[in-house]
Amino acid sequence: MIKGKPVIGILATSNYMMTNDTFQDTYRYGNNYVKKIVECGGIPYFIPLVDEKIIDDSLDICDGLLLPGGSRVRPVNFELLDYFFKNNKPILGICLGMQTIAMYSVNMENENKRIIKQIDNGINHWPIELLRDNNDSLAHKNIVKKDTKLFEILKQEEIVVNSVHKNTITEVGSKFRASIESEDGLIEGIEYTNNDKFIIGVQFHPEILPQFKCIFDRFILECIK
Repeated sequence: MIKGKPVIGILATSNYMMTNDTFQDTYRYGNNYVKKIVECGGIPYFIPLVDEKIIDDSLDICDGLLLPGGSRVRPVNFELLDYFFKNNKPILGICLGMQTIAMYSVNMENENKRIIKQIDNGINHWPIELLRDNNDSLAHKNIVKKDTKLFEILKQEEIVVNSVHKNTITEVGSKFRASIESEDGLIEGIEYTNNDKFIIGVQFHPEILPQFKCIFDRFILECIK
């Protein structure tokens, strides 16, 4: 905490070793995530990495973790999840971040089991070409299960969300549950079931939809606790 505000660690997307040019070994942080954390009263902390490795003691400053969307799951994702899970610090996963939490939850019990698959039927979950003025377009309906943390946060059984993903998860570990499903039956929200930790993930992108600010508000509140 800094002056009463929680410090939220954000994992960068990585271009490390993607080319033969060492000057292109860069890390990037999405403005939309940072802006939403600031709006909701948190202090963004860009988790520093060296050669895709966490710097010793650099996570101790964090009160919570935001795992954002991206194009690939990296080993450092699981290292971060392990630290925040074991230290009872809140976690919010978005898009690939949610899928990574699901993988972590399953691999705690069944190491290396694959649970991410390409979407091959149902509604179009990548319905638009992403541009600056349309990435908040609503795509389809989701069903929120009652008696879940996400229902408590959203206070609705049905929500309409944006959608920009081509993969989905098939299951979560026994300590987690699927709390939101799309109208064609895909898992679009997950959460840790017990009350000793606050861990939630959503497949859609609430950081660019004002109607879902409540997700970030609750996450920040849990980090303050």
